[in-house]
Amino acid sequence: MNALFYLKLYLLTIPVFFAIDLLWLGVVARSLYQKNLSHLLAPAVNWPAALAFYLVYIAGIILFAVRPALADPSVARAALWGALFGFF
Repeated sequence: MNALFYLKLYLLTIPVFFAIDLLWLGVVARSLYQKNLSHLLAPAVNWPAALAFYLVYIAGIILFAVRPALADPSVARAALWGALFGFF
């Protein structure tokens, strides 16, 4: 698979990941975070930092979980690389 494939995958993953995370943070777990983590929350979202995190994190997911899984269809290998990415 060539670089264009991974670029398309990256660009398609960005809005999907962002939408899922916005749904989680803004609707599903909002009250949980406000109740239990309010002392850690900033008064407003730091959008530049959030955007930088999303871009780097999605690149990491593609490099360390998706790419190895596409190269070798072993679920165990994909899980191992994904777990290592999450751990480090």
